[in-house]
Order: sequence, then C-alpha cells, then structure tokens
Amino acid sequence: MKQQAVITGIGVVLPGVMSLEALWQTQLQAATAIRPLSSRLHGSRIDEADLGELLPSRLAKKLDAFTRYALIASEFALNDARVELDTLDKTRSGVFVGNAFGGWRFTENELRHLHNDGPRAVSPFQATSWFPAAPQGQITIHYGFKGHSKTLMADRASGLHSVAAAAQQIEKGGLDLAIAGGCESTNTDFVRTALENFGSDDGDAALYAPLSTSASRFAVSEGAVFLVLENATRAQQRGAYVYANVDGFAIATKPCAADRYQHDSATMMRAMSKALNGAYPDVVMPDACGVADADAVEALAIAEIAGRAAIALPKVKFGHGYGMEGALDIAYACLMLQKQQRLPTQIDTPLASLKTLRHSKTVNAAELDRILINGCASGGSCSSLLLSKGKTKS
Repeated sequence: MKQQAVITGIGVVLPGVMSLEALWQTQLQAATAIRPLSSRLHGSRIDEADLGELLPSRLAKKLDAFTRYALIASEFALNDARVELDTLDKTRSGVFVGNAFGGWRFTENELRHLHNDGPRAVSPFQATSWFPAAPQGQITIHYGFKGHSKTLMADRASGLHSVAAAAQQIEKGGLDLAIAGGCESTNTDFVRTALENFGSDDGDAALYAPLSTSASRFAVSEGAVFLVLENATRAQQRGAYVYANVDGFAIATKPCAADRYQHDSATMMRAMSKALNGAYPDVVMPDACGVADADAVEALAIAEIAGRAAIALPKVKFGHGYGMEGALDIAYACLMLQKQQRLPTQIDTPLASLKTLRHSKTVNAAELDRILINGCASGGSCSSLLLSKGKTKS
C-alpha cells in the first residue's frame, strides 16, 4: 500500500538567515539581500563569519562552502523535526541532495595553487570536495544513514527533484525517513562568469523582476535548505508536527537548445496538470527566473492551469537559488500552510497573462490547503510539486 510522505522539519542557511523566523521576517520587510556580485551579475551571498563555529574547524577546512551549508542546514532540519537519532533504523534512512554547480570555490583556490606552486601545493581534499555528491556523502557519514540516497542535478529544478525523489522512496516503503533538499555556492569566479550572460542586456542590470513586464535579468543566491521527510504513520506515532503532505510530482519535457529554457507553455501545463491530478492550488510558486522569454512561457501556463490562484515570489528577496531553490520554495510553502498566511506577490507590473491571478504586496491571512511549486531546467524540462496542509496528531 502506498505510504504518505510528510514534511516534519526545515533547516535553512541563507544570506543573513539561519532560522525559520528570520526566513519569514525577510518577507515582511522592504529590504532585499540582492547586491552587485560583478559588473553584470547581481544576487546575494553568505558571510561565512555568520556560520561561526557551527562546524568543527578541522572538518570545515576539508569541505567546499556548499557542503558546509548543507551539513548545517540538515542539522537544523533534524532539530526542527525533533528526530531522536538513536531511535532511527539507519538502513531505512536516506539523504537526497539537489545541486547544480558543485564545489567551485574550493576548486578555484586549488587550481591557483596548482598554477602558482605546482601539484604538491594542491589540497588532498580537492578530490572529495568539488563533486556535487559531496554533501550527500558528508551528511550520510555524519549521521550513519545507510538507506537509499541520491544526488540529483537538474539545473534550477534540482532541489525540487531531490525532495520528490525522497518522497517517492517513502511512498513505496523503501525509507522511513529522509533528509532532502538542495545546496549551492555561487560566490565563485567560475559560477559568476557562467551566469553573467544569462539574460538580456536591455534595462537595468540590477533589476530582478520575475514575471514582470520589466523582467530582463537573472539574480542568483546561495546557501542550503533541507527538509525532513517521514512516513506519515511514523510521524503521527511519535507526535511530530507535520508542515505539509507531499501529494504530487510531475516532469514534462520538450527538448530545446541545451542552454535554453522551455519555450512551449504546453509543456509546463502538462507538468502542472499531472502534479495537481485534478486538485486546485490556492498558491502557485513559479520558477520565475527573471528572464523575459522564460517567464512569459511560465506565466501563460500558470494562467491556463491555475486560473485565479495567488502567486508567491519570495525569491525576489535573495535571487534565484539554483540547485537549492526548489527546496527553499517548499520551505516557504510549509510556513504559509502552517501560518495560514499568503506571502506577497511583489510584481509591480505583472505580465498581461497574469492579470487574472490574485496579487498582493502584503502578507494576507488566507485559507490555504494546497500550494504548487514549479521548477525549470535547461534543455526543456519542467517540473511541478504539490504540497497540501499537513495533519498533526492532536
């Protein structure tokens, strides 16, 4: 029999944000964390001093930043879920990580050492720090988890895919508990260079205005967001608070150029419709990269499938989190379902296709049951994940 996967814990490490209360408060304030990262790219980045001594220094120096963020966020998530590790069957506990870039900050330093001082100057930890599966490995080792685990690389949809993969393992009875989410370190010369040409040269390069008529540029964030997913029966038995049920996930693809995003709104509609499976969302959280042609395609799909649902765009405070973004949107969705409050839309001049959807620049009380989250990947892939309000043991 199919099991219900539920979310019982959330952990975040973002620019200036290390708690759920701080995460929610970012949406109540006018300020944004987005700043110039280079002459052609804007976004937000983490001040490593904020991490303090959350990791042992001997371990931290062996790891790239994206793995450090992941270890800290996963610990926060387990604490939030009040998981007692000694009660877990480690063979039925897994780790799922979404990532797009890997550990380029560590690698850039070691390449400079190689160039300037030769091979013997390169850290022996280079081999284990750069690859995208490093966070999965480190989290698994740290907690001794031995169940099915996986790293998923699906561009901007990576975090969404990792949570969906964890939920699917729980649903089919393969796992009792999983840590799932995404992490990204974008504060590197290599990643900045790769992203600088993403978007139009028209307009203000500092303007990140997704789903708006003025959308022209992309802004990038970094950090980690991890969630604890459990079998609903297990969560109920231990009296865990349930933020949300994971009710549906779907992928639809129509191939396009490898460095482009879906240009066919019907493909996004298929993903959204399959994930909803006849349900109706109260809120849609778009991928919303901020590039005009990609946003226009997604806007058409949302208008067709979601009718008069509300749109939430919390990413405008940080920029797009790439491999972690799907997990971050899930975290915000969980808080909206918990608080029964809808986050602001924050679109000054929405695209014409979105005029029928509900917009608000303030946090509003609302009866929220279902939230749909979209993610996109280069090459033409579109993904949607559906959450519903969780039920907690009384």
